Amino acid sequence: MGTRRPRRWAIGGGVVAVVAVAAFTVVAGLGAVPGVGRPTPAGAAANPSVWSACAGGLTASTPGTLADPDLREVSGIVSGRRSAGVWWAHNDSGDSARVFAVGDDGRALGTFTLGGAAARDWEDIAVGPGPDAGVAYLYLADIGDNSAVRPSVQVYRVVEPAVATTGTPVRQTLTGVAVLDLVYPGGPRDAEALLVDPVSGALLIVTKSWTGTADVYRAPAGLTAGSSTVLTRVASLAPGIVTGADVTPAGDVVALRTYTGVRLYRRAAGTPVEAAFAGVSCAAQSAPETQGEAIGFTTDGTGYVTVSEGTAQPLHRFGVPAPPSTTTRPSVTTTTTRPRTTTTTRPGVTTTSRPRTTPTTQPRVTPSMVRRGTP
Repeated sequence: MGTRRPRRWAIGGGVVAVVAVAAFTVVAGLGAVPGVGRPTPAGAAANPSVWSACAGGLTASTPGTLADPDLREVSGIVSGRRSAGVWWAHNDSGDSARVFAVGDDGRALGTFTLGGAAARDWEDIAVGPGPDAGVAYLYLADIGDNSAVRPSVQVYRVVEPAVATTGTPVRQTLTGVAVLDLVYPGGPRDAEALLVDPVSGALLIVTKSWTGTADVYRAPAGLTAGSSTVLTRVASLAPGIVTGADVTPAGDVVALRTYTGVRLYRRAAGTPVEAAFAGVSCAAQSAPETQGEAIGFTTDGTGYVTVSEGTAQPLHRFGVPAPPSTTTRPSVTTTTTRPRTTTTTRPGVTTTSRPRTTPTTQPRVTPSMVRRGTP
């Protein structure tokens, strides 16, 4: 995003880090958002939501690092919908108008240039519905404006391409890119976070503020290519140093991240996305990152990944723990009778009695029986 302000301030030899997003206020008096309230997409409840294990119950892992050397300053990441195991990422300001397809383990799958698009300061990426029903679209947010001087910002919309997860990484130019011009009602604002509601198709931008509250602005769904739309402010939050955002494919959980933390918000069925910021929230797990700006939910809504700017950065993943195995061990029969032990009588031992010794009485010798010698 060009020249950056310091992320931390040193005070007395210590470091004061930017605090995570905490308080939110939804602007009152808003009408219903068309399309919100449609049934949750089929299969959305097939897996436990990341919300169920938000407060310290998520499992942390590092499935790999971003292998593409051209991914030097990642500012946005989102899970693909068209091809399983594919993530879309892009660089911050200073790169051309292109997105990168990467695998679950960070391996390079391809580079896709958006034909006719410009890249002044791309800050976030989203996937959501668009003009054609049942088709997933990529949305690239060229909304960075450090000095708050741009009279308008742009979001580029293009059909998500299919990507092979094996073989040599491809290079392709995407056609049919729509430019959506957006104007803030109160003058230019800096922003780094984009949300596309998977239920209604509405676009939401969360601005970034170093000194006070940030604001959430909405554009309606169904914007036509080349249109210019004045945004509507629908919520505010403080502190406002928001660097990335995403919403689960089912639309039931919203994530905002700062440089130092992640917070999840539960969205009630039948309400607009911004209503989640005034409801129940949870400080979720995060990893220490040099300059973390990107966050994206998994396609099944059971976890999310974060990544920092810089080359060969690790993917930090947080997800619902796997349920314990229910495999039944083979039944063990416990009624086996031990072999009966037969008591064998040893053959009788005949005891031989020694002959009884009868005491022999010697004849008594009398004096008369002793023969006397001759005188």
